[in-house]
Amino acid sequence: MSERPEPNASTVRRTWAATLDLAAEGRPVAFHREDQDFVLLPADLLRDVLRRAVPPPEVVPEAGGWSVLLPGHPVAADGTTLDAALEDFVSALRDYAAAWDERLHRAPDHRHAAALVQHVMLSEDDVLLAWARGGAGAEVPASPAA
Repeated sequence: MSERPEPNASTVRRTWAATLDLAAEGRPVAFHREDQDFVLLPADLLRDVLRRAVPPPEVVPEAGGWSVLLPGHPVAADGTTLDAALEDFVSALRDYAAAWDERLHRAPDHRHAAALVQHVMLSEDDVLLAWARGGAGAEVPASPAA
């Protein structure tokens, strides 16, 4: 239990600048609104937490190219080169995140994707490419199987 009491949303609104300053310092900022708890933190910290929370995709060499897939999520891509497959994968992530934000967040079998969607929406393409490339790992051969 924290020593500081959690403020309510009205208190946070009245002290918005000071609250943002606390969050910018990396200090915990939590508050209540009705029956929900909220946390305020810098986007780069949230990005890092989400990157670690969402397992990287699987990168699979296949005859004539590469496949990139994210188990548990309807996101996959193919390409004749690893770079092409990864770029297509980032595009597929963006499409899924947009669809999730628009309508899929209401579907029970897509609710689990909130962390993935936040990760995608908060990250630039180069960050997503590096994260996806992390799924390639050292065990993936330099070229696909013939």
